[in-house]
Amino acid sequence: MSLEAIRDQAVPVRLLQTMLRRNRLPNGLLFWGPDGVGKRLTAIALAQAINCAERPDAGCGACLPCRRVVKGNHPDVRLVTPVRKARIIDVEAIETVNELAALRPYESSWRVFVIDEADRMYPAAQNHFLKTLEEPPGQSLFILVTQHPRILLPTIRSRCQRIRFGGLAPATVAELLQNQRDLPRQTAQAIAAISQGQISRALDLVDTDKRDIALSIVEKLDHGDEPIVVAEDFVKHLEAQRKQIEAQHARENDEEDEQEATAEDKKARQERQKAVVDTMIRRDIMEYLHILQTWYRDVLVFDATGEEDRVMNRDRLVALESAQANGATEKLEALDRARLYLDRFINEERVFRDLFFALAAK
Repeated sequence: MSLEAIRDQAVPVRLLQTMLRRNRLPNGLLFWGPDGVGKRLTAIALAQAINCAERPDAGCGACLPCRRVVKGNHPDVRLVTPVRKARIIDVEAIETVNELAALRPYESSWRVFVIDEADRMYPAAQNHFLKTLEEPPGQSLFILVTQHPRILLPTIRSRCQRIRFGGLAPATVAELLQNQRDLPRQTAQAIAAISQGQISRALDLVDTDKRDIALSIVEKLDHGDEPIVVAEDFVKHLEAQRKQIEAQHARENDEEDEQEATAEDKKARQERQKAVVDTMIRRDIMEYLHILQTWYRDVLVFDATGEEDRVMNRDRLVALESAQANGATEKLEALDRARLYLDRFINEERVFRDLFFALAAK
């Protein structure tokens, strides 16, 4: 894929093409923005352009060097990603990067290192990487890709030229969903609107039952189910998810248990795994809140305008037509409070109990 084929990122692409034409690439680039908007794809496309003899300002995507970059077997391009289920980039991986960066390029004029999810670098790994970034050896380009740049050391951020990526257009996300998941047009448009320009979020909404669960909560509360019971059931669902993730981690790390013999290493690994599980569950909880917020936002908008094109959940128009807009503003405020309380680590069951009482109010 060439840089010109990147969708909905005109400003970053134009900036990178200007660097290429003027032959003024910095040693460090920081691609940051929402997840699932093409940051990593752009980094790979830039690596192709640097190695492309046909289109050095954009990459042709068809020549041998371009194909080798995409397949991951170009000797001067290396992709670094988090490893293991703990999803980390450890010191060993960064030491390998530092060693390769010290070598002259094999075929190209640049060695390119794409560090995906760079915020997953351990602090020790970041410190090791900083030494190379401060005094980059020769023609080495480091592209850090992240959704959370503030987790990186300030000294790393200050030595990289930052390029911000925005969300994809809803039409683009809907088109990708129709192509990749063969969804009906109306459903694809609804998921695209809810995902707010993030194709990874859109695919998650399609491939999981999060949206059905969130909207079933709305239906139960509207039909008069006890908020306490609904909250208890939802917390049980989250706990079942947690146990499933923990069991999967345990199975996939059995081999690692045999390799790491010391008690200290095992304890450290268990702490990392717990942190990952907590992060995954927390992300899912925030996604449920986001889906609920889109629903009550749509209730207000549809009540005020009656226009299908202005709502996100346009594949649920029958339910929106019968929904009561009275109190929807207060329910949105309750969802904001719930998000705040969860950020303060207040007991989840208590938060959802209070939230569902607010959502059940007429």
